[in-house]
Amino acid sequence: MLTTFLSVVLLYLGVDKFYYVLAGGRKFATFPDLRTQLAVGGSYLLLSIVYLIWLANLLSSSWLHSTWSFRTILLKTSFFWLAAFIAYPLGNDTYLYLHAGLMNLSGVNPYLTRAASYVTELSPYVDWGQTSTYGIVSQALFTFSALFVTIHPIVALHVFKLICLALHLFNGYVIWRWLPIPERGRITIAYLLHPLLLMEQVSSAHVDILVSTSLVLFAISFTRQRFWLAFGALWGGVLGKTLPIIWAPWVAVTLLRQGHWKWLLAMVVASGAIVTGLWFTVMPELAAWQSVLNPGVAGQYQSSLMSIAKFVLDLVRIFTPNNLTLIEQRSILATLSNATLIGFFCFYCWQLWRSDKRWNNTPQMLLEDMGWTTMMLLLFATSWLMPWYCSILITFAALIPQSRIFGLTTLAFGLSSSAQYVLGTNSSTKSFVSIGIPILTLIISSIVLRSRSTLPPEPPQELKPLPEPDPTAELN
Repeated sequence: MLTTFLSVVLLYLGVDKFYYVLAGGRKFATFPDLRTQLAVGGSYLLLSIVYLIWLANLLSSSWLHSTWSFRTILLKTSFFWLAAFIAYPLGNDTYLYLHAGLMNLSGVNPYLTRAASYVTELSPYVDWGQTSTYGIVSQALFTFSALFVTIHPIVALHVFKLICLALHLFNGYVIWRWLPIPERGRITIAYLLHPLLLMEQVSSAHVDILVSTSLVLFAISFTRQRFWLAFGALWGGVLGKTLPIIWAPWVAVTLLRQGHWKWLLAMVVASGAIVTGLWFTVMPELAAWQSVLNPGVAGQYQSSLMSIAKFVLDLVRIFTPNNLTLIEQRSILATLSNATLIGFFCFYCWQLWRSDKRWNNTPQMLLEDMGWTTMMLLLFATSWLMPWYCSILITFAALIPQSRIFGLTTLAFGLSSSAQYVLGTNSSTKSFVSIGIPILTLIISSIVLRSRSTLPPEPPQELKPLPEPDPTAELN
């Protein structure tokens, strides 16, 4: 019922918004009013809670799906991913993607030309006027989808959503192939039905789905020691969205420890060739490379530790204006932001050093380390945190279900990210919820699960000899 409601309401809201803005109405980013925000955001949050209850029952039950084929899994989950495909994107990012595609079709470089300075028929829907932050793989998909704008922008939008849906199902298939038979069915179903994945990667068609595809292809290729395929998957993710670049040090260290230094050297040379090719084609200036680092959010804070720090400093500046000026506040926030990045870098270096003492050369261990690195970056060192950013962690959790602490923290992160919509513009509460719930879950689960693992086993009970049978018992 919740899925049907969300699908229908989002479709109505999105189409109505398209024609409202087309007629000259005021553009709004997500929701037109508080009632719509509470209805959609509340339903989405409730759906996420229902999903967690269902998931707990699924994982604790004895009903196994190991014998199900992937085709059977697709059929049994089809209602939900079809509803996500029908639903309209919640936000204007997809219009920005198609706008960049139209720029590419016109021969305009989106890395050097600001989106706001080039006019297309989708310009009224574009929120971010900066240069493009997405790599050439994303640009290729944007350009292909933009070809259908001549038919109708809504058609082009659903063409891009169709690509995202196909990638989501493909990711589920690779995860199904990756997992051992006893647990592949349940984990694959849970992955395909996760509300955040369906809402953010399929319904709203965020390019983070390319990062998930990059990860699953890397995992299965690296496990089978098809290193060039793994290399291509990793670079494909970087050229979709730059996040996978933080996984490169783990891959390099792993190849060295496995004695594949020749492979690593060849990959470094190949990476240099890719960078050189980009420099002489679509990214000929330093500004183009800076564009993919998303400079537009510099100095802005959303659902993060820095947003909480800004809230505290705002209170200080309001109640004691003589002690803190706006310029001083911005300087403090910039210093704190740099400190979180330095702290993350130190954590990353410590993690790499620590891995030398516990390394067992398994792909699962590599993926777990990559996953923890990504989670720490998002929770503690990302100043601008959007609800769909944690979707990549869900893919990690599906690939390494044996890491229970990581899985529980990821589920909590997904729930808190779902709550962002119902909280709306209340930045302080949204920040406390968005990162507070997963951090609290991480602390509690670490204490509980690790304390259980350190408990000594119960001593075996002493077996007492059975009493001698009484020969008169049968007579009596």
